[in-house]
Amino acid sequence: MSPSAVPLQSLIRQFVLGRTEGLDAASVAAFVAGWSAALDVVGRSDLTVPGAPPGVHATIAQVVREIDAARRDALADPAP
Repeated sequence: MSPSAVPLQSLIRQFVLGRTEGLDAASVAAFVAGWSAALDVVGRSDLTVPGAPPGVHATIAQVVREIDAARRDALADPAP
């Protein structure tokens, strides 16, 4: 986990929970599917910024992984 991951997790948790609060299961599923599709597009930096140096692609990939992990954590069932 990078040093920026903890603040990022808080931001993503706040965003995801704020957007899904009060939604039924089908709406939450649609939100998560849209979120995942958007991350997939961002993660394809080879297509979205093809001329970028390899370090940029690596950084984008890391940020996408951290956002996706934070989203999964935010939506996970709380431990009893």
